[in-house]
Amino acid sequence: MRILPAGVRMMNPKLHRPEPILHHTAKPVDRSVPPQAAAARLRDGEMLIVADLYTTGEAILARLDLLLRPPPHDAPFEARQAHRRMHRKAVLRLLAPIEDHRLALADARPIGFLKELYPERSSFVLPFAQVQELFGAWNRYREGVHLKVLGHRLFPFYGTYVPTRVSHLELFGTWLHQYKGPRDRAIDVGTGCGVLALMLCRAGFARVLATDINPNAIESVSRELGRLAPPPPIDLFCGDLLGDDPEPADLIVFNPPWIRGEAHGLLDEALVFTDGLFERFFDQACARLNATGRVVLVFSNILELVQPDVPHPILSELERGRLRLVQKLARRVEPSPAPDGSRRRTRERVEIWELARA
Repeated sequence: MRILPAGVRMMNPKLHRPEPILHHTAKPVDRSVPPQAAAARLRDGEMLIVADLYTTGEAILARLDLLLRPPPHDAPFEARQAHRRMHRKAVLRLLAPIEDHRLALADARPIGFLKELYPERSSFVLPFAQVQELFGAWNRYREGVHLKVLGHRLFPFYGTYVPTRVSHLELFGTWLHQYKGPRDRAIDVGTGCGVLALMLCRAGFARVLATDINPNAIESVSRELGRLAPPPPIDLFCGDLLGDDPEPADLIVFNPPWIRGEAHGLLDEALVFTDGLFERFFDQACARLNATGRVVLVFSNILELVQPDVPHPILSELERGRLRLVQKLARRVEPSPAPDGSRRRTRERVEIWELARA
């Protein structure tokens, strides 16, 4: 892994990547095989490897999506999670060959991450879906992602969570604009591609510690800091939650996952929380917060809408009496477009919870 700038402390510097497959018994498939037939074989448990064109693999996975349609949107959350697991297993049975750090298919375009993530070998096999993920990530990395809340592009590294909606970021910006407290030191927990940390710097915080358990996220923000001149005053730590530095903070910001579930992949950890996450966060936050400091959580009411039986993690902490609610901001989420071009109504709200010592 590349050398990171001063101020970066990492528990595990090894980057996450799709695991290379060195030996397999997959049967070759090409455009002479109808995509529906190939998709049915994947569904039934057979391993296949694309032998001619990138578009062949795309067609097969598109047909597999039709064969394995998800349950209705209003189906129980557990049923949708079970379908997701089953679908993922079937998708990963379609493989793609890599030779000399290039996808060995006639119409494939370069993926620069292959050489960077696999320096120790140049030829191997990956699941086709993971090749698609690498290709999409490479395009985002080359072209950048413009975020209005920052006013410039970010260039996220592979395996880093990139927000697809900005309503929660805009609401945090609204809260940050009205913040009147000290701005000596802030901590951005689970920084992802670094959006909140950069917003804190723009708001005048003298120092920001950005943490993430995902080394790819730390790598991504490190590269981002190298692009900015002068670099913002952000220190990075790769590890769990608030890191190991005991120095107190004026502001601790956490944009946690909004629903409870099982993490089955690298980015799932940014989307679903498991038991104990919030308890550990609040224990650490209470130990690190200045006497007049603030804990701010960027959250949503989606948990109440889709998992009403799951205890609300922030309300549960408030009931413990260590922290009190200063204010809660909420904003309606714009409905997503439906396939027919209309917009579905939504009850979802993004939220900012500002807490202080009780």
